[in-house]
Amino acid sequence: MDFIFKHLDDAVWLHEYFIKNDKEIWFHETIFQNQKQYFLTIDLSTISLENIQNGLIQFIIQKKRNDWVKEILREYFFYKEEEEQNNILEIVIEMFNGDRPELTSIIGGIDEEEMIRRAVFTLLEQYDTVSIDSLAKFRLKEYYEQIIVYVELAIDEYKMEQEYQVFIQMLRDYLQNRDAKLEVVRIYFDQHSIFYDEQFQEITKNEISNLLDRRLLTNHPIYIDSVTIAPLLSIAPKKIYLYADSFDNGLIRTLQNIFEERILLENKDQFWQEKKAYLGKAANK
Repeated sequence: MDFIFKHLDDAVWLHEYFIKNDKEIWFHETIFQNQKQYFLTIDLSTISLENIQNGLIQFIIQKKRNDWVKEILREYFFYKEEEEQNNILEIVIEMFNGDRPELTSIIGGIDEEEMIRRAVFTLLEQYDTVSIDSLAKFRLKEYYEQIIVYVELAIDEYKMEQEYQVFIQMLRDYLQNRDAKLEVVRIYFDQHSIFYDEQFQEITKNEISNLLDRRLLTNHPIYIDSVTIAPLLSIAPKKIYLYADSFDNGLIRTLQNIFEERILLENKDQFWQEKKAYLGKAANK
């Protein structure tokens, strides 16, 4: 069985895949209509169709999918910078790997491997010579169109992440130029954030309101959380202890991104232990 490639790097990838898996395969190049073509020849008496099929599936997922994503970014959406392409590609890969369920749930996930397997299987059964470019153009058209859908969503996510990073940096700059109103703030993170001072005394809503820099809300009303982020930025404490049951929370991650080394995460039990120990010491003085 022969596989024909237009691109040398594709032929090399699949050749190395089979060599690494201890399969015999022969590589050579020819000239056809003044253009180079690259051939991989496989002896079907030494390699099963199933092994060949699995090799092609991995070739498409690990090699061609990345190539197609970058091609789509260049030709459809005019992303020419390699760094931007790579950032968007990373999001697409995470979507296909199931690491971005919040995105794939919007458009519906696919069984990528099965989709490719069906296209490859019928081709291998019917032909002794397979053009990889024809495979991509005709047999994998549905898969290619699905990649376009993923790329479109990944671009939207990338733009949002870029805006988020600009937003976070703006708040860091604000914080850098802000004098601390309190040295330490403790936050008990439950259904809503409860603020405490260094002595474990609750900071009332009126006290927080008096400390609040109103410009944070008027200049950025969409982004700034008025209950937790705006008060913390206004107080600009040198140390923040945040107590919660779980730290897998968008607000907590944003606080970490803004306050960086100033914030320390602890569980809720730690809050009560520390408060009891502090009050005990205070009572003995």
